[in-house]
This record gives sequence, structure tokens and C-alpha cells, in this order.
Amino acid sequence: MLGTGDSQILDRALAALIEQLEGEQESAALAALPYEDDPDLAWPVVPGPDLPYDGEVPAEVLRLAAKRRRRS
Repeated sequence: MLGTGDSQILDRALAALIEQLEGEQESAALAALPYEDDPDLAWPVVPGPDLPYDGEVPAEVLRLAAKRRRRS
């Protein structure tokens, strides 16, 4: 059918399902217990200088950010 063995198709489908389920679980965990509410993670931060960055934002970073925005 796809020029691939049945076991390889099944392996890919299971890997895709696992990735999707893990993403959903991570999103649910962050929604239930946001970082901002965790006293061990949300300590006061003294503002410092911005980090210098003179280059263009890499295309891959922009693509990943757009993909994440579409998911949420």
C-alpha cells in the first residue's frame, strides 16, 4: 500500500499516537498546575539587561512558534 511493511506502518502510527498523547498530557498538566503558581519555580526575578541579539530570528524558530500557536 505505502511501499512499507505493515510493522513499520504500525510502528509509525504508534509513535505518532504516543507523541500526541504525551502532548495532551503535558498541556493538561500545565493547565492544572501552571509554573506561575509553583513557589519553587516562580521566584521573584531581579530584572537585568536584555541579552544582545543582532541577528535575524532563524526560520526554523519562527516555524516552530507558528506551529505551537496553531495548536493552542
